[in-house]
Amino acid sequence: MSAGRFAFDIETINPQLEAGRSPDFQNPDHFELFSLCCAQQPEPGAEIDYDVFFREGRGPASELDLIDRAIEWFESRAGESIITYNGEYFDFVQFEGRARVASETLGAREGVVDRVAALLDELESDDLKGESWECFGEYTRFEETCERCDVDVPRTMLSEFDIDTERYHEHRDTTDALKPHFVGGDVPVAGERYLDLLEAGATETKTFRELERMLTHYATTDVVPLFELADSRPFGDET
Repeated sequence: MSAGRFAFDIETINPQLEAGRSPDFQNPDHFELFSLCCAQQPEPGAEIDYDVFFREGRGPASELDLIDRAIEWFESRAGESIITYNGEYFDFVQFEGRARVASETLGAREGVVDRVAALLDELESDDLKGESWECFGEYTRFEETCERCDVDVPRTMLSEFDIDTERYHEHRDTTDALKPHFVGGDVPVAGERYLDLLEAGATETKTFRELERMLTHYATTDVVPLFELADSRPFGDET
């Protein structure tokens, strides 16, 4: 009997990067972890168990605490593989890299780095991006792959959250500028606002609660569909 499988996705902020500068997605110095979404499914078609973890402050200690919570989540559940979309190039690189950078900054807690490495070494990586690009072409995004495979990915519609998002178009690229739903480029802006409110002790405000609800919804839509997408392989097979 299968021990189950995991799915994983990270969301990041980049407070150390100069405005207008493009990040190097392989460089953990260009990012900080903001949230981690972890999911587990005991077998195909079974109910999915998932959680979204947010960092609880700024600074390396809060980032290591975030990583710790995710590792504990994985360690408390059974799984043989971990599904991602672009995990090999980005999510795993940043997950392990940020654990190392934060530990070095603090000069302590090196054990977190070892635990991340052990977790990723133990689980078989099932990164769907490669198969998607082979079938649908380079730079095919996760949402596009799901659409081609008839896998539903619920949109995080901005109108459904009581938050001022009228100026979101200012930080988006031209492709996403007028989209009515939350997009990946919104995470650094919304994440910084989330942390501002957190540090100000404003966690009981409606704005903070709505931000958390919106960010949680968006994070889960990047992870929960991964199981169905994995089971849709071989991609492009219409039989």
